[in-house]
Amino acid sequence: MTDILVEMHKLDGSLDANGLLYNQNGEKDKYYTALLEKYEISQADFDSSVVWYTKNPKKYTKIYEDVFAQLTLLNEEVKKGKYHPVDSIEFYTVKKNIWNKETRFVYSKDSIRTRLGFEIKDSSLLFGDVYILRFLQQIAPQDSSKNPQIIFRINYANGKVDSVIQKTHNDSLLRRFTFRIPVRKKLKIKSISGELLSSSVYKGTFHARIDSISLIREYRSDLQDSLRNMVEKADQKKYNSQKKQQPDSILKVKKVSPPKKEG
Repeated sequence: MTDILVEMHKLDGSLDANGLLYNQNGEKDKYYTALLEKYEISQADFDSSVVWYTKNPKKYTKIYEDVFAQLTLLNEEVKKGKYHPVDSIEFYTVKKNIWNKETRFVYSKDSIRTRLGFEIKDSSLLFGDVYILRFLQQIAPQDSSKNPQIIFRINYANGKVDSVIQKTHNDSLLRRFTFRIPVRKKLKIKSISGELLSSSVYKGTFHARIDSISLIREYRSDLQDSLRNMVEKADQKKYNSQKKQQPDSILKVKKVSPPKKEG
């Protein structure tokens, strides 16, 4: 009885974590049925056992002391990473919010602004980073912008750009947006920029709300120096290559014959 009760409680926890414990449509029942079949016990036999132990509380208490001890040990083992060891990469991964502007913007029908742009400059931005932009957006039907959209960019020092563009809608629905861009180019980064709301054509004014803005820089703390050196070397190599391709200017001197002597 102890083993099956331990499994029952583990199943309860799993169903709860997945939002099925209090599900009313019977979907969870198949999991309990499978568990009983594993122990070759029918639902009727299990219910009868519970009734018997309820009438014998001392024995039931002893069983639940064993159940509690096993679950406590399991919990400690989980915390120590026995079943899900800590990933060494995850250990060194740092997540830092680098958004340094207002986190909420509200534009009424009388607002005259036509786009909401931003630019984040930070000398620590580096190859290997991942940038995650998150925010809530709600655009009212009264907003008269045509083809509203969101733009998220990585701007490199040499002028190149990586970007993501997402269309949005003025239907009053509150939407949660998440954009994730990894830095794959071994180039120096000038800035992170974008437009939380823009449009191809402006027929009027904004009537929108942007809220809960965050911009997470995700990076490996143990690799920053080596990655920075890698970018510096790649940048220097490209500079040397371009320099070799440019021909040296040659000063051509016209040969002048000496004047003839008279007489």
